Amino acid sequence: MRLFRDLSIRHKLQGIVIVACGVALFVASAAFTIYDRTTFLRAKTDDLVASAKMIGSNSTAALTFHDSGSAQEILSALRAKPDVIRACIYDSAGKVFAIYSRDPAQVGFCPPPTQTDGSAVTAENMVLFQNIVLNGDSIGRIYIEADLRDLHYRLRRFVLIDFVVLLASLAIAYLLSYRLQRVISGPIRELAETASSVSAHENYSVRATKRSHDEIGILFDEFNSMLDRIQQRDAVIQKAHDDLEKRVEERTSYLNALIENSPLAIMVLDSQQKVQLCNPAFERLFQYTRQEVIGRPVDGLLADGDLLLEARAISLQARGDKPVSLVTRRRRKDRSLVDVELHTVGLVVSAELVGSLVIYQDISARKRAEEAMQQAKEAAEASSRAKSEFLANMSHEIRTPMNGIMGMTELVLDTELDSEQREYLNMAKLSADALLSLINDILDYSKIEAGKLEIDAIDFNLGDSLGDTMKTLSLRAHQKGLELAYDIQPDVPDAIVGDPGRLRQIIVNLVGNAIKFTEKGEVIVYVQADSRTKDDIQLHFTIADTGIGIPAEKQMAIFEAFTQVDGSMSRTYGGTGLGLTISARLVGFMHGRIWVESELGQGSRFHFTAQFGLQKSPARTIVPRDPATLRDMRVLVVDDNATNRQILLKMLANWHTNPAAVESGARAITALREAQGLGRIYPLILLDAQMPEMDGFALAECIKRNPDWKTATIMMLSSAGQRGDAKRCRDLGVAAYLTKPVRQDELLDAILTALGTRPTKETSPALVTRHSLREISNHLRILLVEDNAVNQVLAARLLEKRGHSVIVAGNGKEALAALEKQSFDLVFMDIQMPEMDGFEATAAIRGKEKRSGNHLPVIAMTAHAMVGDRERCLAAGMDDYLTKPIRPEELTGLLARYLPNTSTEIVR
Repeated sequence: MRLFRDLSIRHKLQGIVIVACGVALFVASAAFTIYDRTTFLRAKTDDLVASAKMIGSNSTAALTFHDSGSAQEILSALRAKPDVIRACIYDSAGKVFAIYSRDPAQVGFCPPPTQTDGSAVTAENMVLFQNIVLNGDSIGRIYIEADLRDLHYRLRRFVLIDFVVLLASLAIAYLLSYRLQRVISGPIRELAETASSVSAHENYSVRATKRSHDEIGILFDEFNSMLDRIQQRDAVIQKAHDDLEKRVEERTSYLNALIENSPLAIMVLDSQQKVQLCNPAFERLFQYTRQEVIGRPVDGLLADGDLLLEARAISLQARGDKPVSLVTRRRRKDRSLVDVELHTVGLVVSAELVGSLVIYQDISARKRAEEAMQQAKEAAEASSRAKSEFLANMSHEIRTPMNGIMGMTELVLDTELDSEQREYLNMAKLSADALLSLINDILDYSKIEAGKLEIDAIDFNLGDSLGDTMKTLSLRAHQKGLELAYDIQPDVPDAIVGDPGRLRQIIVNLVGNAIKFTEKGEVIVYVQADSRTKDDIQLHFTIADTGIGIPAEKQMAIFEAFTQVDGSMSRTYGGTGLGLTISARLVGFMHGRIWVESELGQGSRFHFTAQFGLQKSPARTIVPRDPATLRDMRVLVVDDNATNRQILLKMLANWHTNPAAVESGARAITALREAQGLGRIYPLILLDAQMPEMDGFALAECIKRNPDWKTATIMMLSSAGQRGDAKRCRDLGVAAYLTKPVRQDELLDAILTALGTRPTKETSPALVTRHSLREISNHLRILLVEDNAVNQVLAARLLEKRGHSVIVAGNGKEALAALEKQSFDLVFMDIQMPEMDGFEATAAIRGKEKRSGNHLPVIAMTAHAMVGDRERCLAAGMDDYLTKPIRPEELTGLLARYLPNTSTEIVR
């Protein structure tokens, strides 16, 4: 095949014609020969079948009478057919009856076994078996075998004729193709000669002469068109070449001008580190003329001593493929030193280093400016440190007396006072709270603006944290007659990782605003999970109120600093406008977003999302008291607020009770009567204290007067606890009295405790309250380390009121001495104290613990609330952090984390 590809087109055409003709003639001859053979065999077969039928018809009598001689004579008639060489007649049993052989030497040949009717052709013979039938019955079978010599002779003759015809046809095809191929090969050969001429002489003006309008003519047209385009392109390339040379010349001049006029000193070295080029800026910077440096080695030219070693190291680095940049000094011709910024890079041409390029920039002015800036920076940092220290000292000095004012006010309010005294003290407490809130907002805003506010990542319980926060806000809501509640969806985990302090700050700001701008109705906090991964969860908080609402055009502005909805609102409601700004920034730090949905007069729904981690292996697992005793217990909930009813029903359903809810006292009495009629009672009844028409106390009195209902355990839930409520509850036989919002674990403890309280004839039942639930727990032995006398009295009184025993130490040394004498469960440690401060005392405690293996919780109690104070305390080995002024609710929540609760079991 390769030889055929290398032949000339004339020979290829002739070869194609001859091969095509030869193959066609061969196929035709072979087909004709095969057809003749097939026709001959069919005629021969028909002749044998006719002979077999004739012999079979004549031999019926012989077979019938078993006359084999007559059958032998009938077979002898086959001598008239010279191609029949053997024959045989079989009887009905398949045995040989008579035989015939054309060759006398084979008269006794052995016939084959009888076979079915039909014929078969072998290489030399044709064999036929035919059934002999008489009156529809087979009485025998005939076998005839004929040779095929006549067929072979006929085929040889046909092949000879085909061969002669094939040779003659090929000769004619050769002669014709030799003449006719010139029609195709001639123009193509002419075109090839033209192409060779163009290639040899590069004369693109030559054109091939077109002689026909067929495909070859089209080829000539395209070839000439290609030459036209090449000629045009050659002209364009030539013009581009001329333009390129001109541009290169211009660019070279331009580059030379750049080098000559560059304000940067430029020097080019060869591979031997000899100067090949320098510009005027180099001459001005180093005071050398061009003639003085061209061809000189750069060593010793611009550096000596240590600078020379540095210059040689830079030269070695420049031989690599990376540029070198640094700030250094170089020597002028007059031996003076100049500050420069040096850049050098190797010059590589065709993968071979041919030299290097060095650029020097005089940075003497910049160095002087940097020195001035450094001095200004140090002065600014000193000023900032002084400012921070001033703010820290002012925070400490303000918080210390405020701690005494607020704490002592709280203590006095818990004593017996007349109404006028209580009113004045409440006003003083509210003013102190407002001042502390303002101080905290300003400090937080200053932290945010300084970019120093950080979000902690610590393990905490979401339900406990949110419940404690809502408790602190409940008094403000109850004073306005508002319902305050929260609802955490079941799929929200309690054990999460985040900053509970900052979450509490956001909740307090948003819920506090909702309470402030709501005159009647309710404020509800909803918590649900937006998304969850293996390690993190995105929580969605919603604070819904029924307040005055916010205009649509102001809903984005309220998140800006010092911004209120309008000017009059500042006078009506007060506030600095920082709360929402700080909340928005904190939400951003927690990888969330905040927004509001509101209509004037329809209330508002503040939304924010925050990302928290999931605790992988909590330090402890809280197992609540077993609520199995409540399973299937019928419970009646009476509350006029639909949201509270829904929350209570959900809590009770979690404990597998059978709860029902009504919205008024009248409906409650109806429900109790219907249950009594059906023989079903309500062992447990939860009442709202404040309801229209018939309040909880009136309903409790009605229930206790009915002998069929008085066995029920009644629990009172109040939105606004009043003095004297506890006495009324005892008089009415109410088993428990709780303030809303009620945490789920708190309600469960109260129910189980109340159900376990049974009055006797001699004693009145004990009233279950949140205080009595807390007092059930173990008391702590606390060491209070505080140098301020007022703060000592205040903190000790607050701790003792919560049932704990307190020992006071005036400084760190006294604290260490007290620890040597007796053991404590908890230490409250002030930071700033004489003789030995809180950090030193904590370090001494932790040092002793390394030898003993014990751990005593130490809580920082300090007026320092600036950026980093909390982190400094935790880094010093303290376990927690409490700022002054001490808020009772914060102190209670903190103690709860270290107080073992009898209603729970700690599984480690």
